[in-house]
Amino acid sequence: MTIPTHTSGAKMTSQDQYLNSKQVSDITGIPVGTLRYWRHAGEGPESMVLGKKRVVYRLSKLNEWLTAQENNSVRGGVA
Repeated sequence: MTIPTHTSGAKMTSQDQYLNSKQVSDITGIPVGTLRYWRHAGEGPESMVLGKKRVVYRLSKLNEWLTAQENNSVRGGVA
């Protein structure tokens, strides 16, 4: 999968890459519709809008959110 990056000429680390909703869905298995709902509800991974409509997720913020989800998960079905 090719992950888009901005092309301002500045060097970017892999954590500075931007993902669209489809790419986040492919990585996480979360449906695009759920990501859209979470954005509307102020939940889920942090996103931003570029221009008027293009929604993107910074890879570093997605990874932070995924780590938080892992840390908040109950393992083995026992609370």
